[in-house]
Amino acid sequence: MQDAADYIATLADELAGMAANNGLDVLRYLLEMARDEAHSVARAQPETHEHG
Repeated sequence: MQDAADYIATLADELAGMAANNGLDVLRYLLEMARDEAHSVARAQPETHEHG
């Protein structure tokens, strides 16, 4: 789950930049919030390694 949250944070950050470049301020804000939430989730999850 940590990898997924990190990936989502990266994508949201890129999309927020695209929104900012096109004057889509509310969308930029929402994407930045999604990025921040994804970072929080990634930091809160202990890294697990499955064996099997």
